[in-house]
Amino acid sequence: MENKKKVYTTLKDGSKKEYDVICTFKNEENGKDYIVYTDNSYNERNQIRIYASVYNPKTYKFLEVPESKEEWNMIYKVIDKIVEN
Repeated sequence: MENKKKVYTTLKDGSKKEYDVICTFKNEENGKDYIVYTDNSYNERNQIRIYASVYNPKTYKFLEVPESKEEWNMIYKVIDKIVEN
């Protein structure tokens, strides 16, 4: 059985939600560290939901949501490379 890394967030009601980490990477151009993760749920098109955040790799604390179109395009390219392998 594969050991998957997990991250957790605390919801507004105080409960914790678990996510499986898909990958982490550093963008050398902007110096930000990214984490791509899923809660293994599916959207209305029956596709698995995938999320991404800028995070601190030492604490796994989420810092911000990627905001620019360029950031999201870069993240999608990383995800595409993972899917291809």
